[in-house]
Amino acid sequence: MNNKTYAPIVDPCVHCGESTAFGHGKFVNRLGSGDDWACAECAGYDCDVCDNSIYLDEDRCWNDDFAHVHRECLSKEQNQIITMFNEMGGDWELPYGHSEAWFTDVLKAINE
Repeated sequence: MNNKTYAPIVDPCVHCGESTAFGHGKFVNRLGSGDDWACAECAGYDCDVCDNSIYLDEDRCWNDDFAHVHRECLSKEQNQIITMFNEMGGDWELPYGHSEAWFTDVLKAINE
């Protein structure tokens, strides 16, 4: 007979069921989901290239078709362009929704 006792899971992630309570590994970066919680691993997006989960806020946006992508799933050049785009204000301060559109306009301006 198994005599192990298990502590109840406190504040379980609505997706994976693991504890998101203070003192547990999934407490950091947890997100509210109604009256419940979601851990950062489950709250991220699935990559538009490889379909694997992307940790919360680590996705990169190249264009509308590749809006949530792992850094590793983009080329070195695409990552450099996204970094420049973000340094210029990204889609918060610039009138562009994604880095590909911004870069295309930059190239047009240079070639005029």
